[in-house]
Amino acid sequence: MKRRTVLGLLGLTLLGYLSPVMAFEHGAAGPWEMVRNDGGIEVHRRTVAGSPLHEFQGTGMIEAPISSVLAVLDDAEHRLEWMKEAVAQTLISRNGDREQTFYSRTGAPWPVSDRDSVIHAVTTVDVKAKMVRVEMNSTEHPAWPPQKGVVRMPHLCGHWYLWPSNGGKWTRVEYQVHADPGGSLPSSIINMVSKKIPHSSIAEMQKQVTRRKYPEFEAKIAQMPEYKQFLPLLPGMAVSPAPSSPPSPSSGVSPIPSGTPKASGGNQ
Repeated sequence: MKRRTVLGLLGLTLLGYLSPVMAFEHGAAGPWEMVRNDGGIEVHRRTVAGSPLHEFQGTGMIEAPISSVLAVLDDAEHRLEWMKEAVAQTLISRNGDREQTFYSRTGAPWPVSDRDSVIHAVTTVDVKAKMVRVEMNSTEHPAWPPQKGVVRMPHLCGHWYLWPSNGGKWTRVEYQVHADPGGSLPSSIINMVSKKIPHSSIAEMQKQVTRRKYPEFEAKIAQMPEYKQFLPLLPGMAVSPAPSSPPSPSSGVSPIPSGTPKASGGNQ
């Protein structure tokens, strides 16, 4: 079995798309401080009031269009291919095209216990900002109560933000997370290893967009009237006429359609 590192204590949650209305009450945050810059990926951290744990943010470029990045994020069946520290990913439910709830578990080296979390997610298009928001937060679900021998993470919130770049051929990404893995691990150790998570997730995403292709998913995204705002930047995406009930212009934010990934689990 693959040897797990302390990095795995936080790695499971890199993916969830979470509903903003269920978000953790985030305390006042301090200024961002750069802690890593290599491979075209920058990582920053900042303090959060009321928490001994830092919030981390990674920014970088994925050499694939937004539709490809979204397809990878949506694909529960193959998440273990790029979430290297995760040992289980199970889709629990979908609510229409915009919400998803799934169980995620990360392996840890003995004698540290594995960590797990139930993630509730929603993805939206911000028309005015011409970006896609993938918000995330931990939640509870009656079908997935805390398990014996596994530490349930008490808190996670974060996001993936996506902008078209290089004429729509690439995607500028921002991955941000503030997470508490729970248990008795010292906060200094958690903060030390957490700065690796944003860099790893963006770097692994870059690899995954070349391994997996999702023509049907990308075609579905291309039918969205909101994507007309992106069309000059997204070559090769043909868009059909808008449906009869377009989203309300007052909000500027609309749900993005999801695929239908199969439930997936890993070694536990």
